[in-house]
This record gives sequence, C-alpha cells and structure tokens, in this order.
Amino acid sequence: MKWQLTQTAFDGLLAALDPDNHSAGEKYVRLRGNLVRFFEARGFAAAGDAADDVLNRLARKIENGGPLDNPASYALGIARMVALELRKSPLHSSSDEIPEIGIPARDAELDEKEGKLKCLGECLAELQPENRGIIVGYYKGEKREKIENRNQMAKNLGIPQNALRSRAVRLREKLENCITNCVRGL
Repeated sequence: MKWQLTQTAFDGLLAALDPDNHSAGEKYVRLRGNLVRFFEARGFAAAGDAADDVLNRLARKIENGGPLDNPASYALGIARMVALELRKSPLHSSSDEIPEIGIPARDAELDEKEGKLKCLGECLAELQPENRGIIVGYYKGEKREKIENRNQMAKNLGIPQNALRSRAVRLREKLENCITNCVRGL
C-alpha cells in the first residue's frame, strides 16, 4: 500500500522547515516552487505532481527518521531520484521524442489537460459550496498573497490555521480521488 501524507507528517515537515508557522509556510511554498521549476527544466509535463511526490517523501522521511539538518537540500536529493525514476518510467516521454501513434505530443498533452480540467470542474461542482470555497480559497494566490488568504480564511471561519490546513488536506484528497475516477471514465 502506498504511503499517504497525514496531517502529522505534514506538520512535521513544516516544523522541520521552520519552527515559526508563518515562516514555515513561506518556506514550504518557496521549496515547492523550486521543485516545480526543477522538474519543468528537465522537461517533465507533470512537474507539480513530481514536486508533491518529493515533498511527500520528505515528510515521510522526517516522520520516520527525525529532523534533518537541511530539509531543502535533502529535498533536492529526493528530486534527483524522482527524476531518474520518472525517466525510466514507460509513461514518461521527453518533448524530443515522437509519439508512436503519430499524434503530435502537444495535442495529446492538451487533450489530457482538458480532460483533467473538465473532471476538476465536475468534482468541484459535487462539493458543498462551503467546502468548494475553502479548497479554492486555500490555493488561491501566490507566495505572500496565498499566506494572507489562508490567514483571513481561518479568521473568517473562526478556526486555527492547523484546522484549516487539515480541512484543505482532506478536501484535496477527496478531489484527487474524484478526479482520478473521472479521468479513468473518460
């Protein structure tokens, strides 16, 4: 069974990045952005998914083995390993390769993205309006703006930051499962 990110593991990751919650959030966002750029620079279409995989593995390492001296450097090492794994994967094709079926890679990529976006819209529509507002608002914005949005959301809901993060994690998992099932049905 594949390891799943838990709230405890996520909290451990944030604590390893910085003892201050606010600074930890900023460092997390910056680290994820750096990982996405790392994978994009190497030609991976699903750079965000690969970055999330690295962060999940880092959280698991911290949960199982205790704190690290430099989690960001350790994450880069994990990213290199994930890149190697992805390159060996039969599902990976670099932008230089010509697909066997003769359809330009860009068209197949766009079709896949459009399918996922369609499924995302359908899955978001299935959520209760309050939950839809939470998950959309939680990921809205970039860097500082995102952090301020989250602070304001927690304040408006009258809950602590950790409770908001827990709700967002649960909603994200629910959405990911829904999208996966939807994409399989396309």
